[in-house]
Amino acid sequence: MTAEASSGTDYAVLLGAEGWLHPAWTGVFYPDDLPEDWRLAYYNTQFRAVFLPHAVWSGATEAEIRQWVEDTHPGFRFVLEPGPGDAADASAAILFGDRLGRIARREDQHLLWFDAQTDLRQLRAVIENAPKPLYLFSRDADLRALRQVATLLELMGY
Repeated sequence: MTAEASSGTDYAVLLGAEGWLHPAWTGVFYPDDLPEDWRLAYYNTQFRAVFLPHAVWSGATEAEIRQWVEDTHPGFRFVLEPGPGDAADASAAILFGDRLGRIARREDQHLLWFDAQTDLRQLRAVIENAPKPLYLFSRDADLRALRQVATLLELMGY
């Protein structure tokens, strides 16, 4: 099952990671003194999307989800892993509003996963031929790989 936001972000390719709370990012990506509840707002200054596993977003309160939406800029997108039933997914779509990019399984053709071992030349070829919008997500939250892919996208005109 997939769902796409109709607000029409003009980004053809959106880069991000699975989640934004990675302990290894403290002091490297996030400043040491940045409170945890400010990290999404900081993350969204560097990336355009985040993939949230079903267990993460379905365990959040309505107030938390509303805060996530408030903490992100209009072009930012949440991609949600679907749950076992459609009812919760439909409710999530309403809560995330225009920030919802897709409700999609990890193997969805609009999701492309990479890690620190990914060959950038091969990734470039895949990006060129992939359906758009395309969400590129780091599966291992490797900051070096994220920066390399960000540079690749910039060079490709995304």
